[in-house]
Formats: sequence, structure tokens, C-alpha cells
Amino acid sequence: MLKSDQYIDRVKDLPPAPTVAAELLGLFGDPNHDMDRIVDLIGHDQSLTVEVLRRCNSASFRGAEPALDMFDAITRLGFYEVYCVVAALVGARAMSCGKTSGGADTVKLWRHSVVTAVSAATLAKRLEEPEAVAFTSGLLHDIGKQVFHSVEGPAYSDLLRRTEHNGGQLAEVEKAAFGVNHAEIGGMLLSRWGLPDAVAAATTHHHDSPKMAGEHESLAAMVSLANNLAYQIVDQASRTPNLQTCHPDSVMLMQLSPNEVEPLVAEIKCNLERVQSLLDLAP
Repeated sequence: MLKSDQYIDRVKDLPPAPTVAAELLGLFGDPNHDMDRIVDLIGHDQSLTVEVLRRCNSASFRGAEPALDMFDAITRLGFYEVYCVVAALVGARAMSCGKTSGGADTVKLWRHSVVTAVSAATLAKRLEEPEAVAFTSGLLHDIGKQVFHSVEGPAYSDLLRRTEHNGGQLAEVEKAAFGVNHAEIGGMLLSRWGLPDAVAAATTHHHDSPKMAGEHESLAAMVSLANNLAYQIVDQASRTPNLQTCHPDSVMLMQLSPNEVEPLVAEIKCNLERVQSLLDLAP
């Protein structure tokens, strides 16, 4: 059995597979997606329906009349925006493993995950790639950290503190300490949950050369670059992110030059404002 499997099997109260998000991703791939099927999928989960309607009817997005059902919400917000809400709500459940292990800064990790998701989706739009797949990959790319928190507890929290200012080496330090890193664990968990192979591969290789993701190297490059941009956007808001901290293969695959970074970051921040409003996430 792989080391990543062993860690996943040791998690207590592993959240259920995010099947709604997986099925909605499948519908995104169909240009003639069935609106009734989308409504039915979300409607089967009453809590998701309530939360989507609440956000649709918030002050930021409310129309002349409140949305009364999921069809109204999708028509008003758009399929992609509703998907982002559903993915975030389902993703928050999925990221709950390790929440009570002690020492896990869940709020900080979740904020980084959302910024990574928006950054990946922004890159995907620029390259005319599927935004929903990129958003999902960015949102769940660090789920392996929660598995580590759940299983290793204080030992993993201490490791994070020791590598806090050297994040690029975290995966290597994890591998040396535990025989596996959070990216490998996360990719395996997403595969178990039935997420698309592209999402699992991008998660597995977001600290490697994206070429290791094979046919999914473009998505892996997006998530790798988005991960680095997200750290810099959150932690160094007053500075222009530096491409030198990103994997060179990712930068090359994204065909991103230094003079394009500042307008890209501005676009990410603009997109993030709308997502923050949808998700009730503080700036």
C-alpha cells in the first residue's frame, strides 16, 4: 500500500466524497448541459440549496425580486458563479479533516485555497481552458495538509512553523519526515473521491515540474503558478509578485512574462472581490 493511502486510511471522520462538485464538473464539459440536471443535482442537498439562494439574494447580488429556487439563482448569477459557491461549500466540508487536531490554522489555509482557486481560474480564462476545473484544482490543492494535521497533529504543526519562511521546501521536508508530501496525499484523496484525473494530477504535482503530470501538465502549471501567486498576493499585498519564486516550467508553459504579472494580479484581485462576496469571505 502506498504511503499516501496509509495516511488517508488513518484519518478519523474522513468527510464524504464531494460527489455534487464532481458531477457538476462533468456537466461543465458538455456545451449543451442540461439545466434541469444541474438544478436537480444541487437541489438534492438542502443545505447547499439554502446557501446558494442566500448568497444569490444577498445585498450584493439581489435583483428586483428575490430568487425563489435554484433555477432562478442559476439564471441570475450564472452557472459558473453558482458552481463556485457549490464547490466552495463542498470544498469547505472536504477540508474539515484535521480541523480539530490542534494547531491547524484552518482559516489561513482556506483563505489561501480560495485565492489559489481564483488565481487558477483567472489563468485558465486567459488560456481559454476550463475555468471550473482550474477553480476546483486550486481550491483543493492543499487538502493533503489537512490529512497531515489529522494524523500527525502537533508534529506537523511544528514542521510547518519550522518551514514557514521557506515554503518552497515544504514538500521536501514533509517527504524527509513522513515519507510522503501533502501534494501526493491530496492527489490520492481526490482520486479516491472520484474527482477528474486532471484535478488529482494537478494537486499531486503542484510542487513539481508540471511535466510530471503528463497530459494534464497545463492544469498542473496553472495550479503551481496560482499557488505561488496566492501566497504573494496574501502575504505581500503591496508588492508585485516575483516570478522567480515560481517553478520555471510553469512560467514557461503559461507563457507569462514579467511585465504581464502586474495586470494579471490586478485581474485576480478583481475576480477575488466578486468571489469573496459570493462566499462571505472577508478581504
